[in-house]
Amino acid sequence: MSSFQQIDDLVFDEINQQDPLVDLHDHVPMDGNITHQANKQARRKHQDGSLTNPSSSTVSGVGDDQTNKKLNHREIEKQRRKQMANLYASLRSLLPLEYIKGKRSIPDQIDQTVNYINHMQENIKGLGVKRDQLMDFMGTMSMNTNENLNNLLPNTVFVNICNEGIEILINSCSIQDGFLLSRVLKTLVGEGLNIISCTSTRANNRILHTIQTEVRLYSAKS
Repeated sequence: MSSFQQIDDLVFDEINQQDPLVDLHDHVPMDGNITHQANKQARRKHQDGSLTNPSSSTVSGVGDDQTNKKLNHREIEKQRRKQMANLYASLRSLLPLEYIKGKRSIPDQIDQTVNYINHMQENIKGLGVKRDQLMDFMGTMSMNTNENLNNLLPNTVFVNICNEGIEILINSCSIQDGFLLSRVLKTLVGEGLNIISCTSTRANNRILHTIQTEVRLYSAKS
């Protein structure tokens, strides 16, 4: 074998040995590109996940707030209806039986309440007119009947015990025959009392008699 033939074989072998390196070199950028794209997609998913989580928590928070608002609204409405039922029951208890007999619905009870209020207002107006008429009548008759009323009062007698006798107070009417003072004095003397003083005072068409007496002392006979 000639020396040229040996050189050609050597070059051919070297070329064959370099082909895998060339192929490997050609595939390295492709593998690197795939890895780079995979990392980019992973980062993008991570970012998408980080962006998705806050929004999901926000949506959850908004849902909880709406649920709480609904529950509060239901509780408030329940309490309102309960209070209204108590008010209707209290109103029903204030109405006379003839106004609520057979009236079960609330609108009917409200109508009967209005009718009852109007009826009571008319009664109050009528009573006010009668009151004014009576006051006017009493005002015109007071001057004429004052004296007669005083004369109709009964006679009163008060007896107070004093040191040596008794004091008698008599409140009588002013009619001449209504009280006889002389008869009282005669009776006191007959009971063994000495008349010390007797005064009479007129006031409000009546007479006040004040009688002072003392016990009569008898000397022993020898």
